[in-house]
Amino acid sequence: MIGTMITVIVKRALPALILLASLCGSAHAGHGHWLQAPEAPQGFAPQTVADRRISLAQAIEAVQRATGGKVLDAKDLGSQYRIKVLTRNGEVRVVFVDAETGAMR
Repeated sequence: MIGTMITVIVKRALPALILLASLCGSAHAGHGHWLQAPEAPQGFAPQTVADRRISLAQAIEAVQRATGGKVLDAKDLGSQYRIKVLTRNGEVRVVFVDAETGAMR
């Protein structure tokens, strides 16, 4: 009975833990400094709002759910969003969200 409960809890929490670990790992790559936005892709036509699959508001909600923190700032960088978050343990992190796929890094 207890083993089954533990298995259910682990199966439900595992995706969130993996996402959180990947966010923490990428944030630590900057060694405490703000992460720099990657260079914009080179192209002839700028990405339009219609080309995006997720909005800035949806990206903010996703980052808030993933980190459990408070969003301090959010900026639209064209093909991606830059979202600054205050985590539960008081650290400020920057998460980039792809405007087409919703992938976070």
